[in-house]
Amino acid sequence: MRQPIATPLKALILIGMGLFLYSRLANGSLYFYINQRFMGFTLFTVIGLIVVGLSYRMARRPAPGGEVPDEHPAHSHSHGLGWGAVALILIPIVLGLAVPPQPLGASALANREINAGLNESTMPGIVGAAAQKAATDKNILDWWKSFRAGADLNADPAIVGQPARVVGFVYQDGRYGDDHFMVVRYVVSCCVADASALGLVVAAPHAASFENDQWVEIEGVFTPSALDGWKMPVLTAQAITPVDAPSQPYLYP
Repeated sequence: MRQPIATPLKALILIGMGLFLYSRLANGSLYFYINQRFMGFTLFTVIGLIVVGLSYRMARRPAPGGEVPDEHPAHSHSHGLGWGAVALILIPIVLGLAVPPQPLGASALANREINAGLNESTMPGIVGAAAQKAATDKNILDWWKSFRAGADLNADPAIVGQPARVVGFVYQDGRYGDDHFMVVRYVVSCCVADASALGLVVAAPHAASFENDQWVEIEGVFTPSALDGWKMPVLTAQAITPVDAPSQPYLYP
């Protein structure tokens, strides 16, 4: 018959899981995997795990006579925390400690299409009105929404000729030649499983010198162009500055 795991170990595992989640929440790395709006739920989970773990510990305190009360003596075998349950809780902790948290990057684009807002497909959770911001304050998601709102992107005065300053990571897309690359950000509605890659095509004479995953800030102007069978505005770079990855690399709709 399967033996239940000792109560002190139950408490340690549950409290450890709670502290592990809190550490990821505190350093921001949890947001590499989920949307920030779930912070409250995660914090509630942390508190719940710690409270339940402490309740196990309190239940095993010695009685006044020095004896530790038996936990459900008549049928403890039916409610014990078995090794399978222990493994289920420990696996995410072990993996989380063994594998450094990393946000999605260029390598994840092999299984995703980069959307520049030029096609007619609808991306769930992202569709919305163009942001009412100054052109140089718009991020890649804001420009994507502006593209979606335009009828003729190569003639829309709200896009063509407008200055832009955006931050993202480099993705070298061979379809556009050596004098172009894409600057990309992931947009996360719920978690990384639904992450969508949005990008702008950047024109620069030395475009090929930038490496995949390199974070850059690009200042430039949108100019009419036609690439890979699409008529599209291209961000003609006036300045490209390498920057550190932002503490939160994703954008949220």
